[in-house]
Amino acid sequence: MQKLFRLFFIFSFLSLLLISCAQFQDRPLKPDETALRIESRTLTGAGLQVFIESVVGRKTIWPFKLWDIDQLTLAAIYYHPDLALARAQADTAEAANITAAQRPNPSITVTPTWVRNLATAAVPWIAASAISIPIETAGKRDFRIKKADHLADAARLRIRDAAWLARGRLRLAMLEVFAAQEAERLLQQQVSIQKAMSERLEQQLSAGEISRLEVMRAHITLNQLQLNVSTARKRVAESRVMLAASIGVGVDALSDIKLDFTTLSKPSVLDSIPTQNLKEVALRERSDLLAALADYDAAQSALQLEIANQYPNIQANPGYAWEMGEHRWALGATMPLPVLHQNQGPIAEADAKRRELMIRFEALQLRILGDVDRARAGLEAVLTKWSDAEQQKQLQQDNLNSAQALFNVGETDHLALLGTELENAVAERARLDVLIEIQQALNALEDTLRYPISSKLTTTMIADSANKKIPQ
Repeated sequence: MQKLFRLFFIFSFLSLLLISCAQFQDRPLKPDETALRIESRTLTGAGLQVFIESVVGRKTIWPFKLWDIDQLTLAAIYYHPDLALARAQADTAEAANITAAQRPNPSITVTPTWVRNLATAAVPWIAASAISIPIETAGKRDFRIKKADHLADAARLRIRDAAWLARGRLRLAMLEVFAAQEAERLLQQQVSIQKAMSERLEQQLSAGEISRLEVMRAHITLNQLQLNVSTARKRVAESRVMLAASIGVGVDALSDIKLDFTTLSKPSVLDSIPTQNLKEVALRERSDLLAALADYDAAQSALQLEIANQYPNIQANPGYAWEMGEHRWALGATMPLPVLHQNQGPIAEADAKRRELMIRFEALQLRILGDVDRARAGLEAVLTKWSDAEQQKQLQQDNLNSAQALFNVGETDHLALLGTELENAVAERARLDVLIEIQQALNALEDTLRYPISSKLTTTMIADSANKKIPQ
């Protein structure tokens, strides 16, 4: 009866161990379903509304009538797969903490032995068992935990950096849409003026006032402008696809929304941006710099772990044997002998890795410093260019006003007035090109400083929104 009870106890114990084990759940990846889910994303969904309201801290009028860069930034943080990937990588790093904190399991050895041709009348069985209990030394587990913690910190910081990269791509895509639409508008304006000029020249040709060559030149110019309009329309379509991709939605999601280009239609005031102070802050607190610093700390812990691995672990091996009616208890221990090496190879690798990450950190700081100086210098240069473009545009507008006044009093003809209007449209296009250069320079400066320019969002809001859990 006692034997049956022991067997039942052992069976129950093993059953509980098996029940507590994790079970595999098959989750096949279905490309058709994922593609359909991506294409079905919209900018009017309730989930996106809840996310945006949780970031801005207030109720919003939903859906937005106009979408600006800040609102689309939050949509990109919510939808873009780069953010989802960064969050998944952070979850993987967090899971590694569990592995690092685990203690090694003991093991049991059972060796029943049957003795054949036993000379005595004793029971022909020898029952022996031993338990192996690993004992880690020199604080190895603590170093593993510290290393995993630092890597998890780095992964979380890279979520914030992914949010800034997503904002940079979005701002450039929004700028491309703005530039394409404005270019198409100005080209359409030039086409209208050139058509009127061609019609006027046709009338003069019919009256015998000019030769056909002048009319042909006007028609060639008109045809070229019409080709440019077709190219601009293509650019508008492609830019909207780029914008949708930067958000993480299909292009159809943009079909029913209106974009707000207020912050792009005029340059920001550079004097309002504390560039010098932000440079110092960026050199210390940019999320990618902090992530690199966390990587370095992880390398430090990895080196400490490899140094601790010089000292061998101990394997305690208590055992029991029943033999010939005798109970025998044994105490034993196993320890590898560091005779052939003392873990010098892994120590050297960990030390070299630490030095590599130190140099990477310094190189990143130097690159940020150069990027800030280059972005600021480029922005200052293009702002000077903007002043010249504004002056040229004003002169051209004054010229147009004078031509209109002369036309009104009959001192010039309609064709000359149209020519002045065309020159004014060309000057407006030159002004647009300079404005786009300014906005590109501002985007480069914002990317480098990790500081939102002309934005209602703060660095804290962007960081907090990036770290929010997004339902998949």
